[in-house]
Amino acid sequence: MTNGSIVVGVDIGSTKVAVVAAQGSTNSKRGTIEVLGFSEVPIAPSAVINGSVENVKQVGDAIREALQEVAQLSNLDIGLVNVSFGGLHVKVSEQNDGFMRPSSSTSDEVTQWDVDQLVENIYRARTEPNLDIMHVFPKEFVVDGARGVREPVGRTGIKLGGDFLVVSANSQSIDRTRKSLFQADPKLRFDKMLYAPVATGLAVLEEEEMKAGIALVDIGDHTTDLAIYHEGILRYIATIPIAGRHITSDLRVGCGIQFENAEQLKKEFGVALSEDTPLNIEVLVNYLAGRAPKQVLRKNIALIIEERLKEIAAMVYAKILDSGYADELIGGMVLTGGTANIFDIEKLFSRVADDMPVRVGIPDRLAHTPKADAVSNTSYATALGLAWASLRPIDSRIKSVCKPTETASQRVVETQPAKGTAKESSSSGVGLFEKLFGRKDSDQIGEYE
Repeated sequence: MTNGSIVVGVDIGSTKVAVVAAQGSTNSKRGTIEVLGFSEVPIAPSAVINGSVENVKQVGDAIREALQEVAQLSNLDIGLVNVSFGGLHVKVSEQNDGFMRPSSSTSDEVTQWDVDQLVENIYRARTEPNLDIMHVFPKEFVVDGARGVREPVGRTGIKLGGDFLVVSANSQSIDRTRKSLFQADPKLRFDKMLYAPVATGLAVLEEEEMKAGIALVDIGDHTTDLAIYHEGILRYIATIPIAGRHITSDLRVGCGIQFENAEQLKKEFGVALSEDTPLNIEVLVNYLAGRAPKQVLRKNIALIIEERLKEIAAMVYAKILDSGYADELIGGMVLTGGTANIFDIEKLFSRVADDMPVRVGIPDRLAHTPKADAVSNTSYATALGLAWASLRPIDSRIKSVCKPTETASQRVVETQPAKGTAKESSSSGVGLFEKLFGRKDSDQIGEYE
């Protein structure tokens, strides 16, 4: 994918589907994207559990509604999308591999073909029956026993190896994600399926930060994800099974109200630090029809949120220490996700993490338009990152860090879409996909990977 192309990011979260349509631009030195359309649609409760799609129809319906809203309001014919995956079913491991270069007889130097072949060997080496390898991130390469090689292409050597961060996901969960896209629109084709924290990093992290050392902390609804970058390379990934929903549950129990009331309290009155909250200010909560509103002290709200956030921050910092990169994070932490909107959350995390610098990550590198202003928040960070994933390389050293995209002929679909779910084609018979890429959207897209 190149600048000037249109790509749509579809972020499937635990509570909502966020969609952003964007177009690459080369108007600035750093490069920007122009937001063409956006939408956010809630997902039915329990349709996505711990980051895994469980109800294909409900998730598909939410995706369809979001895509239709973007297409209608922005006058776009959507044919190509990137989609996120994540959750507790994702497994991250460190692997190493190596081989004797078959091209060594004709060339003394390592070639790009050699590097890509090494990565493809890892994709083919599926070790667990219920897991699909989704990403292979190179950490460092080894050429003829010389370790710590960042750029192997051009180095003289016969044996090529490397250390890799491998992201795998439950096969059934990934299959349900694909089926939900088909449920939304059978004509959809996707370029990349990307691990959500990696996509978010593309939207909120600066290249300078990733070189200096940075920890991205994505506090979602069910899970908190940690991704550590150093010297511009993804070094460490971890998932913590505590996040925003647990804060809401604490408020529900602590205040004796319903879950939706607790969620509203968190969004409207939530603060990360209770020390500046007065003791005598009350909030009235209409928690049950026919009952008088319940009086809740704002101090109690703050105390409940603070205690749970301290636990999350402590667990994140423990993972950072465990990674071995704590002393390398010159950039500190960047917080994102819906919970990152809680007032003073960066101060709390900094205190827990021995005064490490912390900021809230807001998407940048957006062309200045009213639509860009509307998506410049943590809710759309992952969807924007998914758009970036097709407009710039995730790791320039290899062809792609993503599992090769399946074509239409390779996709297995168990059920046919409901009547009327497919988007009507334009009267001219030529869709935006064909106009942009010179081929019909029914053609294979594997070569665009």
